[in-house]
Amino acid sequence: MSRSEKSQGFAGRRLSRRLSGRRPGLRAAVAGAVAVGLFVPLAVGAGGTGAGAASSNVNPNGILKYGFDLNNEFAGTFDPEKEQNDCGYTIYQNLYQSLTAPGQTAITGGVAQSWTVSNNSSTITFHLRPNLVFSNGDPVTATAVAESLNYIKKSPLRSSLSAIAGTQVVNPTTLVVTLNRPTAGDFLWAATYIDGSVMDPSTIGNGVANLHPVGAGPFMLKSYSPGGSVELVKNPKYWDPSAYPLGGVNFIEVAAGPPSVTALTSGAVDMIQLEPEDYKTVKNNPNIAVTTTHSYDYMILQMRENTGPFANAKVRAALEYAVNRPAINDVVFSGLGQPAYQPFPSSSPGYNKAIGNSYSYNPQKSKAMLKAAGFPSGVTFKFIVPGGDATFDRAAQILQASMAPAGFHANIQQVPGGDIFTDVYINKLGDALLSDDLTNGPDITNNFESEYETTGFGAQQLGSVNPTVANVTLKANASLSPSVQGPLAQQAVKTIMSQGLEVPIEFIPSIIAYNKNVVGGHVVAPIGNCRSNLAGIYIKK
Repeated sequence: MSRSEKSQGFAGRRLSRRLSGRRPGLRAAVAGAVAVGLFVPLAVGAGGTGAGAASSNVNPNGILKYGFDLNNEFAGTFDPEKEQNDCGYTIYQNLYQSLTAPGQTAITGGVAQSWTVSNNSSTITFHLRPNLVFSNGDPVTATAVAESLNYIKKSPLRSSLSAIAGTQVVNPTTLVVTLNRPTAGDFLWAATYIDGSVMDPSTIGNGVANLHPVGAGPFMLKSYSPGGSVELVKNPKYWDPSAYPLGGVNFIEVAAGPPSVTALTSGAVDMIQLEPEDYKTVKNNPNIAVTTTHSYDYMILQMRENTGPFANAKVRAALEYAVNRPAINDVVFSGLGQPAYQPFPSSSPGYNKAIGNSYSYNPQKSKAMLKAAGFPSGVTFKFIVPGGDATFDRAAQILQASMAPAGFHANIQQVPGGDIFTDVYINKLGDALLSDDLTNGPDITNNFESEYETTGFGAQQLGSVNPTVANVTLKANASLSPSVQGPLAQQAVKTIMSQGLEVPIEFIPSIIAYNKNVVGGHVVAPIGNCRSNLAGIYIKK
């Protein structure tokens, strides 16, 4: 999400494995800043299909059957302002064309073909693509964009949009967005996500978009069966039809983990997001291809810092040493990920070399710190884990076992993903939550906005407002240049880790598995989870 995602709790997290609130990863560059390639696509397992193919092998009416956990990762609405599960973006990005679009190394044009940044990173002038239309034929105008932004900003999960001070329609294809703070970089990144979804004005604020969305994306909604499927068909009016050779996409309800693998290998679905622990199950299957991309997504332990045991900063600091991160990488992620000893991997400009891996597992040190903090008998706490997710469940068991020798006694309670927003954030259930932060590409400090700024949803609900981190984040939001954000992110990391404001656990790879006898084209695992990348994919004849 954007700051939205931020709110991800949102700053980027999948709450149900994802109620999240920040923007999924990718990256952007602002005002000519050069973005550095931060993600390395990694081919894994059975050979994938090559990019491109003879047109004679393409079925123009082919429907991709995409296995997706609708019950856990979709809130049941197609209205961006109402969406409470950031993983809904997996579907949203195929219906709506966002204002800007994420790319591998920089943001690119979406509804906006180009833009300029001025007034000390507080004003952005967008120039829209000419002759762009919604799927119903209505023109996409600057007025439609302005109405969409001002409507979606009402959502507490789209906190990046709170920076909008005003919108001015200059003409049908030119929109000026004025910000109340110099955070153009952050805003442009948010505009690639749900925050920047451009809706047809006829569906805004009247409930129509809940079940009858009208966007300018590559597909349109055909039907929706709650808990069953979301059927999309090709949008014949999409501005770049050659980019999506599919006739449609059917997102079919399949629970994550072994059920999704069974659905793929049986032919019930053609493609799934593969859980790391299931990689060994499919890697030698001659009909299945696997592609993996490393991202900045990371599993995280989020604490309630305004009440209970973790209101004590010394207790939180001790917890950093009570987590056996390598064990989680090996057992839960099949060694495909990377232990997270701080919020950024070593490949990121935000990585703090001075900290390095200094927060490695040391239960004896952790126990001594707890004793010095006034807890010689240790600390018992209620540990909330999203239910119905094998990855979180297995990680929680390892965390519980590794924390016990350090004096942290975790009482695990599973909460259905769809209930976390209400139960944990609103009704204050539990002392700690296992979740994950979504990738934000070059906007690396985005992950900190919801968690530490006074306007952040997560910060408000969990009591984690931190002026030091917030001030650093504000400075970083002016630009997405690594030379600007990197040093500032490193400062934030020092504060976060020394005060135990969060417990990073594991950098999570994005893994896609698909039936290579059915699916052709250049299949790429999305950069970050809770996304789909269907460009260039087709169904074979």
